[in-house]
Amino acid sequence: MESDNVDVSSEKGTERQGISMKIHRLSVDTATLAYAIFGSGKIDMVIEMGLGAVMGEWWNLARRLSAHHTILLYERAGYGSSSMSTLERTPENIARELYILMQQLGCDDQVTFLAHSQGGLYAQQFARLYPSFVRKLVLLDPLSPEDNRFRSELTASEFKKSGADKTAGLRINLWLSRLHMGWLVRKMMSAAPPFYYCNGFSEEQKEYILAAISKPQIYETALEEYQKAHDPEILKGLKGAEGFPQIPVVLITHDSKIEEKEIMDFGGASKEEAEIIEKMWQEIMCEYLTFSSQSTHLRATNSSHYIHLTDGELVYELLMKK
Repeated sequence: MESDNVDVSSEKGTERQGISMKIHRLSVDTATLAYAIFGSGKIDMVIEMGLGAVMGEWWNLARRLSAHHTILLYERAGYGSSSMSTLERTPENIARELYILMQQLGCDDQVTFLAHSQGGLYAQQFARLYPSFVRKLVLLDPLSPEDNRFRSELTASEFKKSGADKTAGLRINLWLSRLHMGWLVRKMMSAAPPFYYCNGFSEEQKEYILAAISKPQIYETALEEYQKAHDPEILKGLKGAEGFPQIPVVLITHDSKIEEKEIMDFGGASKEEAEIIEKMWQEIMCEYLTFSSQSTHLRATNSSHYIHLTDGELVYELLMKK
């Protein structure tokens, strides 16, 4: 299979900022996936990012972890420097594309998955499909196969204020980017996550993220990923412990007080509504603890949802040893 490289270190200002990363692209038949390797030796950790996320969001933590691990950081099909896929964006198809990428990179030993948000659903799907290749899952505020409880159990008002439904924002950005108004998307998103939670991005990271989120394909893909990740038929095989390997699972969830404040500030919820929404969110995520007898639950006391950006030290300390 052919691959081509994008040398980020050649971009203006990279040396000044201390960022040096080479992005590779490799065909997995159904798509061409972009990836970067941090560290040396055999890959022993894979980062599975959240909905709509691209590699620029994770460079800093991946570089730091590379002192102890060899990290595969990649972009799912349709995101960043990766092409669109010919396959539907189901968890199974996404896991299979990653498996092919790992095989082509010679990754035949067990790896630890570090997965955030929707990436948590894909990491657990990978573990079910390829249990012999997974040593441990570290899940940061993972999307749960029980996420549809938000819609079915909250009132219509609570659900709207919860921020659980991502489709409206994605559709607006898709519409604007298709109208060649990516500049407006960039302007709006420069104050939104991940930027809202991190002041430590270099200019190169900022530009990489903003360039990616000004293109229609990222929203087309994210909308399909979101829909498939909430399809009851697709989710049947991802619920409960049956079929899940007995591997260590470390669940790290956000701080409730911080999250409740954000639900009130950004969703317009009352304190009582925010507490109801947050209680359900924690319950849903904690379903992952029932998957394995080797499960641990930690709370990120400085964080709402973007734990890898606001509680990076906690994640680093947990993963600094192989």
